[in-house]
Amino acid sequence: MHSESAGLYIHVPFCPQKCGYCNFYSITSLDLIPDFDTALFKEMDLCAQTHVFGAFDTLYLGGGSPSVLTVKQIETILSHACKTFDMATHSEITIEINPGDVDFNYMQSLRRLGINRINIGIQSFDDGMLTFLGRRHTGRQSREAVQNAEKAGFENMGIDLIY
Repeated sequence: MHSESAGLYIHVPFCPQKCGYCNFYSITSLDLIPDFDTALFKEMDLCAQTHVFGAFDTLYLGGGSPSVLTVKQIETILSHACKTFDMATHSEITIEINPGDVDFNYMQSLRRLGINRINIGIQSFDDGMLTFLGRRHTGRQSREAVQNAEKAGFENMGIDLIY
């Protein structure tokens, strides 16, 4: 039996800096986050009023760097999405993070919000390569981010690597 599934992707376009290799839309003006939130909520409301969707079985916060948002900001986005759209009972909720942006407490707070999958933008564990790529974190921070995600209870995890 074939069952349809649908995913909701929310692009958080903010990054403290733009990496030279990145082709995703992002901006470095973090002071625009409150305006983004307002526009995002209006867009969600408009979509819910003008389109008929089934239940979403995935919600993905990508970017940019969603981990530049505070836990409270993420909670507000998730709350509005869940209030506005029909989310399946056991939805997969993913957030992309950068190793240099987060610590154990942040990841633990994400788990408490119901986020059950994390994707870590490591790119490389080699410090020389990370410097070449213009990344803000070190190989050590990458390893710590994976360890902290596991300690925080994330059993479903992805990492981005560049070859």
